[in-house]
Amino acid sequence: MIKAIIRTPWGFMRWLRLAIGLYLVFVGITESEIFAGSVGVLFTFLALLNQGCGGGSCASGSCDVQNK
Repeated sequence: MIKAIIRTPWGFMRWLRLAIGLYLVFVGITESEIFAGSVGVLFTFLALLNQGCGGGSCASGSCDVQNK
């Protein structure tokens, strides 16, 4: 299942999340910044699993706030 998610077509936002994530992981390692590294790992996993507002469930409108 994970292989199928990773092999789905990669759009611009997914590549951007991966680039930002890898950059922050690099900064976290080289500068010993735990927070930057943690956020980088998060962004990298979001890109690999194709989650987030650009490609996840929000794109289908399932996380809209309903009016009363």
